[in-house]
Amino acid sequence: MEKKLKPNQKLALERIYRLFELAEEDNTKRKGKYSKRYLKLMVEIGKKVNVPVPKELKKKFCKKCFSLNVDGREEKPFLIVKCGECGFEKKFSA
Repeated sequence: MEKKLKPNQKLALERIYRLFELAEEDNTKRKGKYSKRYLKLMVEIGKKVNVPVPKELKKKFCKKCFSLNVDGREEKPFLIVKCGECGFEKKFSA
C-alpha cells in the first residue's frame, strides 16, 4: 500500500527525480562538475520535506561522497554497492 503524499511532498519527489536526471547527465557530459551538488540538493530536499529518496535511486550513488561512480554485486540475500572513489560499501536487501 502506497503512502498518501501531501502536495508539497509530491513536488519534492518530482524535484528529487529531476535532480538525479541532471546529475546523471552532468556526469556523462561534463565529467561530474556539478553532479555531486545535484545529489546533495536531492538529499537535502528529501530531508526538509520528509520524503525519503526512492530505493532505486539510492542504489545508484554513494551516500558518503555523493559520487555516481558505484558498482554493485549480488551476494545473496544482499546487493552490495561499493563506491569507486571513497570505497564505502552499502548493503541493500534483495
